[in-house]
Amino acid sequence: MTGREKLTETLAHRDCGRIAFDLGATKATGISASLLYRLRKLYGRDEPVKVYDTFQMLGLVDEKDAEMFGIDVLGIWSDMTVFGYRNDEWKPWTLPDGTPGLIGRNCCITESSRKLYMHPQGDPDAAPSGCLPLDGGHYFDYITRQEDFDEDDLNGLEDYREQLEVMTIDDATLDFYRRQADHYYNNSGCGIVLNAEYANFGATSMISGGYVKRTPGIRDFSEFLVAHSLNPEYIEEIFGAWADLCIRNLELLSQAVGAKAQAVFLSGTDFGAQHSEIMSKNMFRELYVPFYSRVNGWVHEHTSWKTVFHSCGCLVNIMDDLIESGLDCLNPIQISADHMDPQALKDRYGEKLTFWGGAVDGQTTMASGTPDDVERQLRQNIDILRKDGGFVCSVVHNLQSNYAEDNVTRIFNVLKDYR
Repeated sequence: MTGREKLTETLAHRDCGRIAFDLGATKATGISASLLYRLRKLYGRDEPVKVYDTFQMLGLVDEKDAEMFGIDVLGIWSDMTVFGYRNDEWKPWTLPDGTPGLIGRNCCITESSRKLYMHPQGDPDAAPSGCLPLDGGHYFDYITRQEDFDEDDLNGLEDYREQLEVMTIDDATLDFYRRQADHYYNNSGCGIVLNAEYANFGATSMISGGYVKRTPGIRDFSEFLVAHSLNPEYIEEIFGAWADLCIRNLELLSQAVGAKAQAVFLSGTDFGAQHSEIMSKNMFRELYVPFYSRVNGWVHEHTSWKTVFHSCGCLVNIMDDLIESGLDCLNPIQISADHMDPQALKDRYGEKLTFWGGAVDGQTTMASGTPDDVERQLRQNIDILRKDGGFVCSVVHNLQSNYAEDNVTRIFNVLKDYR
């Protein structure tokens, strides 16, 4: 079976006797650019890696990597990045750890006091919106640039207007998506995931606005959460406009990509922490479920895609609401968080959800375990989650730059038994 056939069967909850493996198809199942470069060299491909997501420093996985590592799913992306520059052309760039790479031609990074600063929209005169510490840092953290605001005169539409304009798909971005879909569909047997993270209500990428030069309104993450209680109308106003943007973009993408994609990755908002959710069930139901329902409903009515959402942490108290909103696939299944036991989740939600992840824990096993530890947990969780379909095999979240190559290659080798 091809990867595309396996993904199609998996998403339909049919056990085809094979496992669909994802590495790099989304920004929550990705791989550090540095680690990707090391693995490529190990397998005989000595080429610089395209750093398509500088926020998480992720490398772009292509059809050559899929063939080499045994990957079944590839992602297609917007050329617009979370820092407001385009990945339509590339230039050489050496990563902080010395790894040779490529980065978007218009990306603007400056250095000061042992830190790298990212400037939005490639403008060196704009205040930086991201920062990567050179002493031990792995990612560009967003910089909160909250301006003074009047709590009695908040206007969500005005505060987020520029962001909505920047995130509206133009002809160049639409063509960028179309060309990727055509290339992977015609030149690989892989399944395709459309990355259209336009339903990321409440995500740090939305709140911090790293891709615009000015960020009026409430932008501090903690204050934004407080506003859920004190100014819910403000939150609803922003989310409503964001849902309109999402559906407008999806309408264009459905025309450009169509059934070449089997799934659409819509949101990376985190609602869980290690021991519980970050908000009450009632608050989630009131402020998020209506907008998720709108977006998921549109996708199901107008396309053949399955919807994929990402949220780290413990989600036990909002799982039913996520499913009620029309969610098809959940990632990353953080098995190290409380109440996220794979067997319990499969027993309760296996007929309703596709579990996209959960194969090996990233916090412990991948980070500090041995290859034997990795294999043991991988086989155990595959056997649990694959039953009756509905499981895309992926590690819990992205493969990090400090993971041992032996731990990753053990995954590749073990999956030969299931592919």
